[in-house]
Order: sequence, then C-alpha cells, then structure tokens
Amino acid sequence: MAILKSQVFGGSLIGVYLVANNLYILYPRLLLKSILSKFKALFDLPLYPLTINNSNLIGVYTASNKHGIIVPNITKEEEIEVLESYLDGGSQIGILKSIDNAFGNLILCNDKGAIISPLLKEHRKQVEDILDVETVVYEFAGSNLPGSISLANNYGCVVHPLASDEEVEHINSILKVNETDVSTINRGIPYLSAGAIVNDNNGIFGQESTGPELMRLTSVLNL
Repeated sequence: MAILKSQVFGGSLIGVYLVANNLYILYPRLLLKSILSKFKALFDLPLYPLTINNSNLIGVYTASNKHGIIVPNITKEEEIEVLESYLDGGSQIGILKSIDNAFGNLILCNDKGAIISPLLKEHRKQVEDILDVETVVYEFAGSNLPGSISLANNYGCVVHPLASDEEVEHINSILKVNETDVSTINRGIPYLSAGAIVNDNNGIFGQESTGPELMRLTSVLNL
C-alpha cells in the first residue's frame, strides 16, 4: 500500500477532479502528463481520461464502486460511449436524472453500502440497483451532503468532525467497515472527499494535508 501527496490544476482539491475505486481510476483529459505519470506509478489499475458534460469535475458529478458508476443525465452520449468502452461490461453505468446532480457530494459509498442525501430520496432504489449495495438515506454532521463530508473505502471511513458518536456508529454499520472516525484534510478542511481519492490499496491526498491528518486518514482507511 502506498499514498501520494499531490495537486491537480494547481490546487489540493484532488477528489473534485479524480475518481478511484478498486477497478479503475478516472481523470480529466487536461491533466498534466507529469502529474499523470505519478498517478500511474501509484495505482496498479487502469487510468482512463473522461469528462462529464465537457467538465473536468468528474469527482463532483459521479459516484462509484466496483459494481457500478452513477453519472448525471447531462453526461453527453459520446462520453457515455467512452465510459462503456472502458468498463466493457465489468460494472454497470447508471444515468440518474435529478435536479441535484453532484452525485459525488450526494452519495457516500463503498463496495458494501451506500449513504445518500435526503435530496436523492426519490432515487434511493435506483442508486441501490446501480451500486448493488444496501442504500440508506441519512443526514449527519448537520449536512445533507454525505459524499462531500466523508471519505471511504472497504476498510474504513473518515467523516466531518461535527459528526456525533451515534452518527459515526451508524455510518460504520451501513458501510460495514472496520472503523469510522472524524478527520479533516488539507490543513483543517472538513470536506474530505474533495481533498483525496482512495481505494483499498492506495490514496492520493491534497498537497496541503498535514502530517497528523495523514496519520489519522491512513490509519482509519488502512492505507
């Protein structure tokens, strides 16, 4: 297992632009080759370039696990076709039509469970079918953006510092992980998924993340 501190487009918001799961990594087409080469050296997985509606904000618009990926209905047909060619039937692609379509912010998931925002409660069954995991509508830490304020793999989950002990315990049971704990990233930022991407083996964390933050993050996520 290995981790990397890095920047994308001159900033530490790694998870806004990148997507990681245990099958593949998605990155924006405009990513510098020098940065991409470091990412390729870290992950023993295929790395695929993509845009969503011509946007580089792949991490904002999508939510995924090994079973499937959820994309908004604003995704262009040619982008869907490119994604289909990458996945080649290995996991399903679900197109969700919702006014609230920043699914990376609205959905917290791993390969064993998912938590979705109340903003997506009408789509709970569809999310459950695409990701093929138990899906629960749940709001915690005073936020309706569970994907934005958390970061998870199949070993652990880190969440917003304002999450209560009861909320932490409930999240742990839904995602079926070994440990859930509170943390920040990028020198005190509570929006964890914006600052990193992780899978079960590796992680890329924002350049501004401190030593104590990385110790907490890697310990909980078993990286």
